[in-house]
Amino acid sequence: MLNFHHTASACLALLLAVACTGSKPLSKKAGKLDQTGMYAEAADMYLQSAMRNAKNIDAKIGLKKTGQLLLNDKLSTFFKAFSMGEDREAAVNAFLDAKNYQERVQRAGVTLEIPESYATDFKQVKGEYLVELYTKGHELLGKKDYSAAETVFGKIAKLEPGYKDAGDLQDIAYLEPLYQAGKAALDAGQYRKAYGDFSKVVDRKSNFKDAFALRQECVAKGQYPIAVLPFSTTVRKAPQQGASLQAYLTAALTQLNDPFIRVVDRDDIQRILDEQRLGMSGVVDESTAVSAGKLMGAKAVIMGTMLSYQELPGQLRKSTKDGYEGYQVKELNAETGQYAYVTRFKPVKYTEFYQENKAVLSFSYKLVSLETGQVLTSKVVDRSLDDHAWYATYDGNAQSLYPKENGMVDTRSSARRELGSLLAAPRQVKSTAELGTELLRSATSTLAGSIQQELAGKLP
Repeated sequence: MLNFHHTASACLALLLAVACTGSKPLSKKAGKLDQTGMYAEAADMYLQSAMRNAKNIDAKIGLKKTGQLLLNDKLSTFFKAFSMGEDREAAVNAFLDAKNYQERVQRAGVTLEIPESYATDFKQVKGEYLVELYTKGHELLGKKDYSAAETVFGKIAKLEPGYKDAGDLQDIAYLEPLYQAGKAALDAGQYRKAYGDFSKVVDRKSNFKDAFALRQECVAKGQYPIAVLPFSTTVRKAPQQGASLQAYLTAALTQLNDPFIRVVDRDDIQRILDEQRLGMSGVVDESTAVSAGKLMGAKAVIMGTMLSYQELPGQLRKSTKDGYEGYQVKELNAETGQYAYVTRFKPVKYTEFYQENKAVLSFSYKLVSLETGQVLTSKVVDRSLDDHAWYATYDGNAQSLYPKENGMVDTRSSARRELGSLLAAPRQVKSTAELGTELLRSATSTLAGSIQQELAGKLP
């Protein structure tokens, strides 16, 4: 415990020494610059020195003197701009520069003075400048130069938050162009673009004009109902997988949260199919799909066929491996006459296990427009998913187990780590049913994204 405290104290001292490194040399360099009249450069170096070591008194004394001189120069720049009375922006920026410098030095532990008269003058010119900006912003709004107006009102917000209604006017300058663009897109039938513009407006200010209602109008006019018909199947051993494909694809399309894609309810689809006596696997061609889809109020249908589906359980393979277990023996050292522990090895057996389960599927699908009868997209999807378990067991002391290499004990740390990983590896493998479910979910999720991109590119 004593050694620990000694080490910790040494580390703390080292950290403090590193933190203070450079503070004194900087202070000395600053002093030489000050002697030559270069007080601005000296002030910067004193500031760095004081920030590196808050206990450097010489740096603080030097900063107090040279920093005040530099601050006075900044205040002089402000006073000249203020006295001229022509460029209020330059005057305001000059005072803010002086104020920011004073605050930087204050954070280093040194207080510099700004005479009250300067603060009074700044208050006056700031008020005049705000009126100037406010007037200019109004003029720009009148000219419908919204980008420039937003910049002007942004300056007001930064200089004096809450000034009059500048915040609301800044919102208008930002929102009005988006609102107008949204209305133009809506009138042109570009519903997705209009929805995007109105969404930006509503996200910034929910009650801006009638943007919320217009966004809803975009959805009402541009929404594209899709019916996912039951997939037919050629797989005798898994006839239910066609229905599973329909269910998972319906869920995946719904989870897209795309306001322009509305998925027809599966119960409604099945009711209409039953009424038309098509059954679960009767929708086999495009003409039948078109007639059924129209009855469902859809603008497009997705139909397809499960071509193959397999759940392939792997056999648990087991193999016996040769290894060595290390143990300690107390032996007399003939040269020193003292006893010492040495490691000896005895041959042992341990067991490795390996199992891999797999699921494979293949299906085809078509996205058919009911407005034109056109096949918008069609593909064959081939996917597989597997999981495996590879592990080892040993009945003895696993911590002392070594692998065998070329008939000898393999004492390499990498070889022991590899064997240790096998001994600690998970021994469970996902069932083929679990893999099949995951495979259906991932395949239909990817398919839903592809359909969304296809429709976004072809629909307004």
